[in-house]
Amino acid sequence: MDDNRLAMRVMLSLLLMGAVLVGQGCTIVGWGFMAYDEFKKSGTHIEEAAYTGLEDNNFAVLVTADRMIQATYPEVVPQMTVGISSRLAENVDAIGFVPGAAMLTYQYNHPGWAARSYGEIADELGVERLVVIDIQEFRLNDPGNQYIWDGVAAATVGVVEADSPFPDDITHEHFVHVTFPDSGGYGREDFSRVQILSVLKSRFVDRTTWPFYDAEIGNDLNY
Repeated sequence: MDDNRLAMRVMLSLLLMGAVLVGQGCTIVGWGFMAYDEFKKSGTHIEEAAYTGLEDNNFAVLVTADRMIQATYPEVVPQMTVGISSRLAENVDAIGFVPGAAMLTYQYNHPGWAARSYGEIADELGVERLVVIDIQEFRLNDPGNQYIWDGVAAATVGVVEADSPFPDDITHEHFVHVTFPDSGGYGREDFSRVQILSVLKSRFVDRTTWPFYDAEIGNDLNY
């Protein structure tokens, strides 16, 4: 009888130990998957260029926006021109480029530039590629609510190959649309106007330039 009781106790102990190990194994596997998922989110990936025609060429960046946008946000066109020109110069293998400040000076000194063709502008600037960015929407608030931030920046980005048989035509085009904040309900007590502008412009420069080179992008990117 004593032997039977001892055997029963040993069997119950083994069963209990097995159950604990199985449970721990499931927990360890679960934590492993969670850790791997977080690792993936914290990592990066390469987004290959959609257009590589700036390589081995001179280029200039021409940013345009309607009068309403320029009147409301006068800093947008100059800052985008400088920021996008610099970002592209740093990352594409071009043989030269027109600095953003020089491009703005050209536009200021040639008030009739808007009436010129793309090919004529490129020829005057001495470049083979003209990156044309037409900002179609830029705002920090919904038109009906000035107290809640709802930033949007949208544009069509095109490339003119001035040394091609068709120097006035767009040969590559992509659309950019970014927003900030990522969710609604944020007001002036949460973010300042400068902060909203800064993040929105940074996201816009990213999405405008990434298609021109192999960009390293965070896996957890939400714009």
